[in-house]
Amino acid sequence: MRKSLIAIIAALTLVISSIPAHSLHSLDKYINAKSLASPGLLVINPADGKVIADNASNSLRIPASVLKLISTSAALHFLGSDKTFTTAIYSTDKSSSFVIKGGLDPWLTSNSTLAKKNGQKYLPTLITKANTENKKKVTVYYSGLYEKDITNLKVYLKSKRITGTFKKVDSEKAQSLAVEEKASLTSLPITEMVKFAIMWSDNTLADRLGKAAARKLGHPTDSDGLQKTFEQAMSEMGVETKGMKVFDGSGLSKSNRVSAKTFVELLIKIRNNPQYESIYEGMPVGGLTGTLQKRFVETAPNAIGHVHAKTGWVDRSVTMAGYVDDGENEYAFAILADGIKPTWKSRKDARVAMDRLLGVIVRGNH
Repeated sequence: MRKSLIAIIAALTLVISSIPAHSLHSLDKYINAKSLASPGLLVINPADGKVIADNASNSLRIPASVLKLISTSAALHFLGSDKTFTTAIYSTDKSSSFVIKGGLDPWLTSNSTLAKKNGQKYLPTLITKANTENKKKVTVYYSGLYEKDITNLKVYLKSKRITGTFKKVDSEKAQSLAVEEKASLTSLPITEMVKFAIMWSDNTLADRLGKAAARKLGHPTDSDGLQKTFEQAMSEMGVETKGMKVFDGSGLSKSNRVSAKTFVELLIKIRNNPQYESIYEGMPVGGLTGTLQKRFVETAPNAIGHVHAKTGWVDRSVTMAGYVDDGENEYAFAILADGIKPTWKSRKDARVAMDRLLGVIVRGNH
């Protein structure tokens, strides 16, 4: 027992001795900042496993959009980084009827601007190529499309002064009605969707990617199905998820619960694994891109370009998880502050404290 205690003390001494005293003091200052309300927090150096900072890292917190790290990881894990989705339109034995068979493309759009800007596939293209615009009335049977896609198609047809009747059928019925393929759309690889979902915190896309992973395993796409899917993905990746509760793939639910430890373990597992590199590539860079473009500029200028992270907030929770480097070492971190007041000022103060805490690590030269 005494030898074990001595070993623990020696290990702690080694960790502490590698961090400048002024940095330890500053880190402690921000970890205990009133604006963060005792967050779930963990910072680790993956190179040697040293814990740089820890505050209730095993406690279950509301992750907000940081949950997207889990849903996108699960999608890449079960679907593969090269996965694409195809949507096609077919003629039927009636000249005014068509069949659209899809694969529930998570990123399909009827917005031409978004299609051109992001590389999303433009659904109305199928209508155009099937020559439906020469008709005043059309009936469209469909399977494998989201209801939002159908709503958008109805709006499109109306804009072209075409009366459209849409009938949902199962895949077998769609196959039996289809006569000849007229056009098809194949999405960009799932890696591009992941990059976008992480960079811009796209709630719908992230949720759909998580549900696509659930369907791949034969699970329902409700909260129970997502729970099983995410637990299995993390388990197979070697990430501990004790107590984790998930209700969506976006992080919007206030009932989601994940620990900072789970996120940091996940970040360490995926960092140098090619299968998940699109997550890192999609991460906003502090002071430069995405949801972090305006962060650190005034709060911790020395951290600009040194932080790659996913941000999030919902109600009383402000979160961030990712990587921070000091020029020599890169650290994986997660900060889940879910006890703050649900006001704009409180959220701003929490973000400022997070920025400055990471700024301390950047200049700490551990």
